[in-house]
Parts: sequence; structure tokens; C-alpha cells
Amino acid sequence: MNKRHLSAGEHQQDLFQGQPAMFVSQQSQPPTQSLVELIELCGGTVCKTVRQAGICIGKYSGRRPEGSRILSEQWVLDSITHLKQLSYDNYELE
Repeated sequence: MNKRHLSAGEHQQDLFQGQPAMFVSQQSQPPTQSLVELIELCGGTVCKTVRQAGICIGKYSGRRPEGSRILSEQWVLDSITHLKQLSYDNYELE
């Protein structure tokens, strides 16, 4: 067990590093701003437009880039709870 896992504040800073840029839907629950802050605190990149995103968090009905995924907000929350990036499989929204 390395020391990094002992401090609650630290390990999350790189939780979402290496993930594609994320766009948070305006309809997201919890509110967009809260999710954006959580993702950024955990080292993720949040972009302002869905065009730049590889992952869209929350329901999104507009056009989005080819190959991007729509994941439920729960993916962000569960990943943080489990302290690891969970598989997208159970969280995909269409």
C-alpha cells in the first residue's frame, strides 16, 4: 500500500487524468457547475462546447462529435466514490 492512498484529498487529483475532455450537460443533476468543479478537482478536463468533448456527462440531445460518448452523471460520482475510473459500460446514455 503506497502512501498516496492514505490522504483523502490527494488521490483524487489525478482520478480523471487521461480521460477525454468532458462536456457537462446543462440539464445535469447535480447541477452543471458542481459536476464541473468535481471533475476539475479530480484532474479532468472540462470543455465549454460539446464539439470539443470526448465524453458528454448527462442527457444531451443535440449533435455531438462522432465517437463521443454520453455518460450519466452517476459515472462521475461513482468513480469518485470508488476512487477509480469505472468502466463506461453501465453508464452510457443514448
